[in-house]
Amino acid sequence: MARPSTGTINTKYLADGTRAFELRFSVPGDRPRVILHEREFCDCGCGGGWDEPAARTELGNILARVRLGIWKPPEKPEALTAEPTEAPMFVPYAWDWLQAKIDGALGDAPISENTASDYRWRLRVHVLPFFGRYRLDQIDRKLCKEFKAYKMREAGEIRDAQEAGADLHDRQGRKLKPLGPASIRKLIDCVAGILDEAVEDEYLDANPARGKRMRIRVPKPKRTFLEMDELACVLDCATDRDRLLPADYDEQGDTYTPAQAMVAHCLMRGLEGATAIAADLGLTKSTVSYHLRRMGVTVGRGYVGRRVIGELLGRAGLRVSELCDLHIGQVRIHDPEGARLRIADAKTETGIREVQLSPDLVEAIIDHLDRLRRAGRSTGPEDYLVQNMNGGRLSRQRAAQILAEAAADANEQLVARGLPPLPHVTPHTMRRTYISIALLANNFDVKWVMGQVGHADSKMTMDVYAQLEQRVKRDHGAKFDALIRQARHQFGTEEVPPTTTSRVLAAVA
Repeated sequence: MARPSTGTINTKYLADGTRAFELRFSVPGDRPRVILHEREFCDCGCGGGWDEPAARTELGNILARVRLGIWKPPEKPEALTAEPTEAPMFVPYAWDWLQAKIDGALGDAPISENTASDYRWRLRVHVLPFFGRYRLDQIDRKLCKEFKAYKMREAGEIRDAQEAGADLHDRQGRKLKPLGPASIRKLIDCVAGILDEAVEDEYLDANPARGKRMRIRVPKPKRTFLEMDELACVLDCATDRDRLLPADYDEQGDTYTPAQAMVAHCLMRGLEGATAIAADLGLTKSTVSYHLRRMGVTVGRGYVGRRVIGELLGRAGLRVSELCDLHIGQVRIHDPEGARLRIADAKTETGIREVQLSPDLVEAIIDHLDRLRRAGRSTGPEDYLVQNMNGGRLSRQRAAQILAEAAADANEQLVARGLPPLPHVTPHTMRRTYISIALLANNFDVKWVMGQVGHADSKMTMDVYAQLEQRVKRDHGAKFDALIRQARHQFGTEEVPPTTTSRVLAAVA
């Protein structure tokens, strides 16, 4: 049996003070090496910006491919023979382009931090490793087509490797996901945007990243929304996940020992997890964990705020980034008849969007704030409404995970009742669900709903409206059958009882 392939990392310090990580590993008949550089503006093809943890992750990815027999040495770029010109290298020009977009020098307004982070990811991980060694005037249509083909081929290789059992990770150690058509199109758009400016600066005569050959067909995603009973089930399950004490506490509370009663009192005050309760009571964490298990409380459940996350997504239609960025000072609940949220929204003329709150949503927010205070959390105007375990900003990924957990519980309940399972539930699903219910509740006042959710145009709202019309008019098939029955009755080919006839006429009317 062959020995599993292993590898090593040798760290070297370069003349400019940065490091280079040399990955050495064995393949049948050879011991190749791959060099990854720490310097930001690296034009060797590695992309630059590597550190030791990321280099170890990349070594693991390479070894996984070697074990499956699908590793290929990176292609060495062809030597550049063109005469030097005044055109700058792609790498510094691309970073200057991004900084100009951040500052607002390019475009109608400065881009948001989330958009800037997305551009940095596109450049550092995908674009610069390919184009980094070229000058602007060396980038032509052939090279751009090769970039498109390379990214599509790379995505296919990652999918094949994972299907074969390879455990691949990105630089941050997260599970590596192959790029889909939409993501590859974003990379091409990024390159095209940079080269648009190169044309403006007269480094290029035309943009080689534009044209029919650079297009990628992106299948339109199937987007849906929840039925009202499905939404109610998800919100109830989110509430249940916030309930630290067991459902039968009122009946079983009298049977608790004194120690269990003290632990239960801490839970009712909003303390989260065994560590916080142990510190409050002066007990060891293991003792508190023992009592929690005896009481039927899930140890380590920790986070409290699942209900308000589901409520804000489902009853206010917030984007998940808006939910995570929401500060307590932006919540206006002092006026029951005019409760609202003030959301920073660049798509509105004033830059601020006011979202009206329903009475039930106001109650959910008040209950959430009360739990935060009882847990000893800060609830000042600058504090986040939805906080992570440390009182800071909750990540979008964590908010989506919390929603997915509630949806999984709802699925179990629906299937147990013999009902169909939910579609894939994401924060955007909840946003579309809110739009559908808001349209029904407000007699299809599209303009008002657009203002609530911050749509610059009516495209998404009307898309939900079109789907909603299909759901509302579910009786069309029954009316169709009724007309056929009526025709048969007129020709005497089918007897229709009087009671049925009256229902037919009522349905057709």
